[in-house]
Amino acid sequence: MQKILIANRGEIAIRIAQTCKKLNLIPCGIYSDADRSSLHIQHCKDAINIGGRLPQESYLDITKIIEAAKKLDCNLIHPGYGFLSENENFVNICKREGITFIGPSTDAMALAGDKVKAKKIASKVAPVIEGREVSSEIDALALSEKIGFPVILKAVEGGGGRGLRVVKTIDELKQAFLSSKNESLLSFGSDRIYIEKYIENPRHIEVQILSDNSNLLHLGERECSIQRRHQKLIEETPSPALSQEKRNQITAVAKNIIKEMEYDNAGTVEFLFKNGEFYFMEVNARIQVEHPITEVVTGIDIVEQQIQIATGEGLSINQDDINFKGHAMECRINAEHPLSFVPYPGIVKNFVPPQGTNIRVDTALYSGYSIPIFYDSLISKLICFGNSRNEVIEKMKNALLAFRITGIPSTIPFHISVLHDRRFIDGKYDTSFINKMKTFAEKKGEIAAAIFAEIPKKLQFLKIDEKNNEDKWLKNRLAWISKYHAERNLSVWG
Repeated sequence: MQKILIANRGEIAIRIAQTCKKLNLIPCGIYSDADRSSLHIQHCKDAINIGGRLPQESYLDITKIIEAAKKLDCNLIHPGYGFLSENENFVNICKREGITFIGPSTDAMALAGDKVKAKKIASKVAPVIEGREVSSEIDALALSEKIGFPVILKAVEGGGGRGLRVVKTIDELKQAFLSSKNESLLSFGSDRIYIEKYIENPRHIEVQILSDNSNLLHLGERECSIQRRHQKLIEETPSPALSQEKRNQITAVAKNIIKEMEYDNAGTVEFLFKNGEFYFMEVNARIQVEHPITEVVTGIDIVEQQIQIATGEGLSINQDDINFKGHAMECRINAEHPLSFVPYPGIVKNFVPPQGTNIRVDTALYSGYSIPIFYDSLISKLICFGNSRNEVIEKMKNALLAFRITGIPSTIPFHISVLHDRRFIDGKYDTSFINKMKTFAEKKGEIAAAIFAEIPKKLQFLKIDEKNNEDKWLKNRLAWISKYHAERNLSVWG
């Protein structure tokens, strides 16, 4: 049996390990000093402590990871998402060491990872936003004045919202330029920045692609417009914004972009969509955090296809084999304050995920786990599937209310609030959704968030009995609160 090193941590490492076992591959892992108690270690047959606590000392240290692969006799490496998943140098070193990298080729990785080059290639077959790379503050000022404010600064060699700055004036640009470069350098090891015209309040829609040397197909689109600080919080598929004609158009353009780039393996083509028009943004050369919603509507194991492509087996499916069914939604549960989104690492006293038909929870959390301060605040992904969007929204509401995470704050109250917002229910939202949420004063918001957090806990410990007056009161009270907020489009989030 072949052995595969999962060069990541947390829920994505567990997710990859599950597919490895299905394919009779032996999953092996790595962990930092801060992750000695991480659940992903238990899902690997063997795991090595590579030391350090900061990402640069552990999951971003190529030398340590290659050494771990050799010690564990792994001839395959899956990078997951984040960390080294889009690092061209890592791909090159894996190839040099005779280790198969589960992802695109070096050339495809280099092209997708350079947003300037990717944009140039995409412009042959897709609309793009005006902009280019800038090398100095003077250059940045000149370009911004030419294309007109507002503009957005982005890391050339990064993603995930790191390095992004939206600026509306020259003074803001002067302040943002250096901070954007510094954050990009810290996150991706490169301070290259490019500037483009900022499209205000678009929808963010992406297309999942799979490609090998002879076959290219799409797995539909994902709506990713519920964001804070350019990082996604809720995703769904299919997008409520697209007609079938627009859906066919955007997926065809995405495939054409991938073809022009000669891209192989799994990838995501991201677009901005506004006023019926879409614009190419970037290609993510890795598996996405939100890949589960695509898996549940297509029945396709994306990790499995990644491995088969990388090992030379190729895709086991064709476009005609893809049968899209129903609707799916993902809520990212973060260890953050539900009002300010400030990360809150700490000890999880109690963790009980919801269960039920068509409910999936991807997580590495457990009761008693101490969340490290050194990594991303994502602690769980709640995925719900149903025959229709309305069915999924109701299922997600109930699942969130049944979710038990105590000891640390989480974004569960925020998600509950979103699902009661009329704009979201009607599917009429864009990336400005959070900024436009109607809010209470902060104190009242805290109280309301606490109510939503506490009521389902009380329900959990009460016997469901129609003769139980207290239980009936709580259920009626909860229904009243939900109706009240839905009718007034109010937020318990703040």
